Amino acid sequence: MPDETLVVTNELEAHYGRHDGLVADILAGLSAAGYDIDSLDPSALSGADEFHLGGRGATLALLDSVRGIAPASVLDVGCGIGGPARTIATALGATTLGIDLTPSFVEAAIELTARVGLDDRVSFAVGDALALDLPDERFDLVTLLHVGMNIADKPGLFAELARVLRPGGRLLVYDIMRIAPGRLTLPVPWASSDDHQHLGEVDDYLRALRAAGLEPGAPVDHRPLVSAALQRAADEPPPVNLANLMGPDFVEMFANLRSAVAAGLVAPIQIVARKRA
Repeated sequence: MPDETLVVTNELEAHYGRHDGLVADILAGLSAAGYDIDSLDPSALSGADEFHLGGRGATLALLDSVRGIAPASVLDVGCGIGGPARTIATALGATTLGIDLTPSFVEAAIELTARVGLDDRVSFAVGDALALDLPDERFDLVTLLHVGMNIADKPGLFAELARVLRPGGRLLVYDIMRIAPGRLTLPVPWASSDDHQHLGEVDDYLRALRAAGLEPGAPVDHRPLVSAALQRAADEPPPVNLANLMGPDFVEMFANLRSAVAAGLVAPIQIVARKRA
């Protein structure tokens, strides 16, 4: 009998790692738009490398929630091709490690980070959020952006993230959460089948965070921020976008997600939690 965990992991890798020639495609798009690909600012990649609703603006809003705190070390869980980790390192001046389950994403993250000159403070590794190969109390800040929708075991997830977080440190969560019952049309950006779709309600997150020894603040619904970001992207389309990351199926995935948000079934929610001393 096949290992069920391994099967689900392979399905997730197939869902996310479906696009061959990822870095070459992104660089070609930037070159066609007039960018010098040998002298890139990290922000030039933001249309394709911030794989969550609201993009780079949502990442910066998340970091604003810890303004005044100066973390030296940050872990970005589910880093994709490294956009948030690069934004974090630039905005906070922190040494940042990104981990992701998808090897092709990690390879792309390493290559793109070297290309924009941030590989001295941003690194990446393949890793499982539920079983991190990292020491206890290693990080001042842990970020989780649009990852929990793939993980059924929210208590296990937050217990593991709390383990690597220093006392007094912060966990920043930004996930798509269910706010009303109803079936979502698939595929969506995080799932092609119900086997690896694990949406949670806000209260599910709050209970799991508290059980892990974390003190969550009030949840923030970022639908207004996302709406403004989508309008800006429509007015001034970025030179590369998430179709460069996920391939042509992303158009259908994103349309289904927008329909679910418009129907009031799900919303992008931010929660900042502090680890008890």
